[in-house]
Amino acid sequence: MFVDVSHTCRAALVLTLALVACDDKKDAPAAETATASATAPAPTPSPTPPPPPPAPAAPSRPDKIDLAVTPAQRTKVETAVPEAKGFLVAKDIEEKIKPLKLKEKEGGVTAFDRLAKGKWVLFEGPITNLTESGFDLGITYTPQIKGDMIGMSRQWFPITFSDVKGYQQTAFKGGQMVVVLAKYLGKQKATPGSELVATGNW
Repeated sequence: MFVDVSHTCRAALVLTLALVACDDKKDAPAAETATASATAPAPTPSPTPPPPPPAPAAPSRPDKIDLAVTPAQRTKVETAVPEAKGFLVAKDIEEKIKPLKLKEKEGGVTAFDRLAKGKWVLFEGPITNLTESGFDLGITYTPQIKGDMIGMSRQWFPITFSDVKGYQQTAFKGGQMVVVLAKYLGKQKATPGSELVATGNW
């Protein structure tokens, strides 16, 4: 029996070429993907946001505070707090009620309320009873007895202040001198207000 070897070889060769062509077609997308990945630009990193600007430094508090309400000082305060124009001074009110020779705190409060209720008043003195929301300042309603070197003979009552600009409990300590402009509501309450040294207006 005669077998045409050349015909068989040609068939095998055609089949082999067909298989190779199929493999090439399958590999082409992968090769194209690899080429695209190699040539694609790297992603641009997001820019780092700049750091926030530093908070403005609070005005430094002087060791000694001049408490005199001069015309220039009054103008400065009234410019900073225009709603308080024509404000009263607590020390002046104290001088008006001391001669009344009041013996009870209630009488002192009543006398102070009569002159200051509903008005803006400038208070100064050592801060006491500090809380997160406010603090107290004292109002003297009796004169100091002659010979009393430390003021134990004076009678006084506290006024409680709240919503005061410039006040933070951690920034003050008991006994520290403060200057506060506030609206006195009566019955030992004052709000709102401003601690003028801390806000840079004194």
